[in-house]
Amino acid sequence: MPDISLADQSANRIRKLIEQGRFKPGAHLNIDLLAKEFGVSQTPVREALKKLIHEGLVVYRPKVGYSVRNLTLHEYLQVCELLQTLECHLVRELAKTPFAVDIEGLRAVNAEFAACLPRGDRRAIGRVNDRFHEKLYENYPNKIMMEHLNGLWRGARAPRDYMYDNKLFAGRIAAEHEAIISAIERGDPAAAEAAMTAHYVSGRESAITSFPVEA
Repeated sequence: MPDISLADQSANRIRKLIEQGRFKPGAHLNIDLLAKEFGVSQTPVREALKKLIHEGLVVYRPKVGYSVRNLTLHEYLQVCELLQTLECHLVRELAKTPFAVDIEGLRAVNAEFAACLPRGDRRAIGRVNDRFHEKLYENYPNKIMMEHLNGLWRGARAPRDYMYDNKLFAGRIAAEHEAIISAIERGDPAAAEAAMTAHYVSGRESAITSFPVEA
């Protein structure tokens, strides 16, 4: 197994800190402080931040520096439009080869999702939802598409978590997931696309009502 470069190690650590909520959307990322915390020079940290820019997690502004990406509602909805386009295409294709999809595994993750809803921990709920979508396309052969899809998905993770505070929306997700699974299982591309579309329509409605208002 090849060694992981210091830049990749640093990127993994920063990504994890963002996902855990230590660095909130909009938070400044100080290269010197991160380098000291990780016990490395500034160079791999700077390279790591550039990698995270390509993933959509970090932004750079001249004279300001690096910070965690903080999407406005308008930007978030634009990202969702791209995600919907990609995922609708993806489930149509998956429904043509349902034997390549781990249907039982998807249902197991979806059951875990439903079980964690009563706790109301939006970050925990969000991570299980992430796993459902990752599981859905884990065997999809177009790795370039997957790279872009995963980057968009990660970049919208923090604002997406706010939607789980909308209990009406959150309560519908498991059923929406099951509709996607069932359509793929019976090999129905049109139904799979319709189910994914309905899932995104529901998500956009929740985002509009749940997205934090900037002061």
